[in-house]
Amino acid sequence: MAGQCLPPTGDSRQDDLHAAHRTEHVERPAGVKGGFRLCLPTGQWWWSPGMFRLHGYPPHQWRSLRPSTRLLLTHRHPADRSAFAQAWTHLLETGGVMAVRYRIVGVDGVVRPVFAMAYFDRPAGAAGRAGGEITGVMQSDE
Repeated sequence: MAGQCLPPTGDSRQDDLHAAHRTEHVERPAGVKGGFRLCLPTGQWWWSPGMFRLHGYPPHQWRSLRPSTRLLLTHRHPADRSAFAQAWTHLLETGGVMAVRYRIVGVDGVVRPVFAMAYFDRPAGAAGRAGGEITGVMQSDE
């Protein structure tokens, strides 16, 4: 079905998420949440406003950016890229759920520690879609 990979519409959780992003301050990444979806057959990504914020993009750039796998990997902290890529590859090969903590290097130069939960919903023998949520976390003293 062509509409399977489109962003959700009429989802009250998404509406709440969008409203929350309008009232939060960009300077406080801890607790900021962003959602994403990837349609594997087309390679098309969808990012919520929170995803753009966690990656340091100001609101006036959101409409002109095209989320992609390359853009996603570009923003990973160099020390975290390998582990993140390995976890992401494993998720896409096997399906299921992934949970990983890593750092985003924003376009604004700010390093943001985040926790990501992602899932890959793949019907048997068919390409599916991946999605999930990333949450900004406080910097650990550990």
